[in-house]
Amino acid sequence: MTLKKLWSLKDKNILIVDDFPTMRSMLRTILLNFGANNIMEARNGEDAIEKMVEATPEIVLCDYNLGEGKDGQQVLEEAKQRGLLPHSSIFLLTTAENTTDMVMGAFENQPDDYIIKPFAKAVLQMRIRKLEEKKEGLTAISKAIARKDYQKALLLCDERISENSKSYFELQKIKGEILMSLSSYDEAKIVYDGILTQRDIPWASKGLGLIHYYRGQYDEAKQVFFELKEKNKHYLTAYDWLAKVEEALGNSQGSQQLLMSALAVSPKAILRQKALAEIAFKNGDLDTSEQAYKYTVRHGKNSCFKHPSDYGGLAKVYLEKSVNKDAEKIILTMKKEFQGSNDDALLQAAVIESTVYKDLGKVAESHAALDKALELFSADPGSLCSTIAVELAQACFAADKSEQGKELIRHVVRNHHDDADTLKQVQTLFDEQGLQEEGAAIINSTRSEVVAINNDGVDLLKSGKLQESIGLFTKAARAMPENVIINLNAAQSFIIFMQQSGVNERIMLQTQQYLDRVRALDAGNNRYKKLMSCCQELSKKNA
Repeated sequence: MTLKKLWSLKDKNILIVDDFPTMRSMLRTILLNFGANNIMEARNGEDAIEKMVEATPEIVLCDYNLGEGKDGQQVLEEAKQRGLLPHSSIFLLTTAENTTDMVMGAFENQPDDYIIKPFAKAVLQMRIRKLEEKKEGLTAISKAIARKDYQKALLLCDERISENSKSYFELQKIKGEILMSLSSYDEAKIVYDGILTQRDIPWASKGLGLIHYYRGQYDEAKQVFFELKEKNKHYLTAYDWLAKVEEALGNSQGSQQLLMSALAVSPKAILRQKALAEIAFKNGDLDTSEQAYKYTVRHGKNSCFKHPSDYGGLAKVYLEKSVNKDAEKIILTMKKEFQGSNDDALLQAAVIESTVYKDLGKVAESHAALDKALELFSADPGSLCSTIAVELAQACFAADKSEQGKELIRHVVRNHHDDADTLKQVQTLFDEQGLQEEGAAIINSTRSEVVAINNDGVDLLKSGKLQESIGLFTKAARAMPENVIINLNAAQSFIIFMQQSGVNERIMLQTQQYLDRVRALDAGNNRYKKLMSCCQELSKKNA
């Protein structure tokens, strides 16, 4: 007779996050009694993230209130945002609070469970065991997703589903998410429709709504998200997406009301506060915009979503209200907050600073910030997104730095040489400076430069000079990260290489990065979908 294996946490990577040493010690003792022998401890949110970077935890017990710095909700947000918490890991939020704001914040960020302090040893054991059963068999899938081997992850999902796994719905959810990330909307729809014939689960309805939204079928998306909101009053992501649909349909007032309704239930959602601040400003509701930006700046201070644009947005509200002292004050706060940040954040902060000081009439301060931004741009041109580049170019023209402004416009055109809307925008910028003819010449010559680079790469590919083609497109994609055609051709050259020489994990990751860029810019691109299918076939053969 085969004896049933006793339950134990032996060899599991476990992370305890709590600001009280006595609580960490108590939890450690309990876990040791469960057989745990690999326990890490973190005293605050920043420490927790560092520990998760060092070693992927299989179980996280994280307190909600961690004193100064990040709270437990923000730890979970950042862990998910940075891919530090795979599907196979368990995140259990522990808390002595049970306020509506805390409960809704926790519900929205979807920890695997949360448990109210004080709790008995037996309760903790029961929760962990139940979650382990739910997560059973997801480790291999999580590893495949982490290395972007999506075809392997899908195969593993199907294998586990065919075994009548206890994780059936979790597996179907993961499968749907993978298919959506690949823009395989027809296959994703089959998954979501299949789930909804068995059970009315909100995430499956949300998936159908997203398929309509990404296909530009806004009326159909509106119907799905509206019904989802009506059936599930506290499923607030339905409000968010319905707000996006309303904005896409031109109903910005309706979009604002939906966001305000959701925030009345769960005010701790930083991204929702940002969205409200932006749409309220667009609607001319400066008071609502100001309050939303203030909340974002104050409560997002320790969030991974903190961004210079939050401070810049608030400064613009103050300028619109003619409260110039507050606009200057928030810019000084922004400089302090982002001191020592990465160059991308510093560059965007410098652009915002320059623009606000210009509007305040502080010419010297505006020029100093502009010079800092240009210095950062010169050090790494490829890292500057086109939206910020246009703002920086405008600042340059306003400060009589036309040559630098022209170079920034060339940067924008290189990244969007076949985008009619962007080209029209930059031509308008030239027109406003009285540089119509010179602007048109710059745009045309820059477009020709990109076309020539692209044609050279394609010719190399056709003539069998694969390595030279890869080298050219890799260099071009590094300088033009937002150029859809360049990134597609870079991905294609790597795919052809793997078709001829076999799948290489490093090259596959690089290929996926190029395709991920395209997905973010143009998910409906037919060529993107074909190249994604090629990647899936390569992964399938390799598996």
